[in-house]
Amino acid sequence: MKRLYLMRHGHSPTTMEAGVSKDALRPLSDLGRENARRMAAELTRLGCAPGLILHSPLLRAVQTAAEVASVLKPSGGRELFPPLDNTKPAEEVEIAIAARAASVDEVLAVGHQPQIGEIAALLAKTSFEFRPATIVAIEFAPEARVLWAMSPENPG
Repeated sequence: MKRLYLMRHGHSPTTMEAGVSKDALRPLSDLGRENARRMAAELTRLGCAPGLILHSPLLRAVQTAAEVASVLKPSGGRELFPPLDNTKPAEEVEIAIAARAASVDEVLAVGHQPQIGEIAALLAKTSFEFRPATIVAIEFAPEARVLWAMSPENPG
């Protein structure tokens, strides 16, 4: 893997607002869907081409990945990736992503706070504000370095 894009899921309502009993069942809001597609379009505009999208099994991340994939059309598709379920330590998830994506040049990982921010901080040695639909691009050449960060409020 040469480049990793870390993305927080798009905006979603609270469990009460969504009328669901579990956090894992919270769906994206209309704004969340729109922002996911918009951020995917920004990736395309910047010349980014993730060949694979890995995502958390929680509904809002599944839906974010689907919206992003509808724009990016990654050659490797999108894949449910249990380590991104927001319960594992950053070090463990980073190793799992690297192992799964070893043969893919560019990978987009869609997850949750605080886990996605912890992975970014581990790799970049700095922290980021991961609002919904924020993306941080990290390049591995030869060491991990941040290329950019963008959010729906501050796109590329």
